Amino acid sequence: MSKIYTVVKDGETVKELKTLAAAKKLGDAEGGEVLCEGECVYQGAVATAVPAEEEKMEAPAAEKYTLTCKMNVRKAPSLKAEKLTVLDAGAVVDVLDIQNDWLHLTDGSFILYENGKNAKKN
Repeated sequence: MSKIYTVVKDGETVKELKTLAAAKKLGDAEGGEVLCEGECVYQGAVATAVPAEEEKMEAPAAEKYTLTCKMNVRKAPSLKAEKLTVLDAGAVVDVLDIQNDWLHLTDGSFILYENGKNAKKN
């Protein structure tokens, strides 16, 4: 039995798809999430409408870090938080700040920092 991936936005089903890749693409386009068998398997990018001048003033400066090993990207700064994706060693991420030993990425997700064991500042 093949899996069905459901793209959901604001609690409403947008579309059901047969491949995760297609569901992720639509999830990003719609700013929704992808569910499979009742579990969230992907959180689409959330687009916000901010005038360019305000965005420049409010956006905190991000710093680039390179992962030293394969790491889970999580929805919240906790090992129990939902895994959003996995990034390979060598991946470069944009970090807003470090919160309780977690890298807080610009997209709102988190990677365990472990005092510099898992990533190095560029």
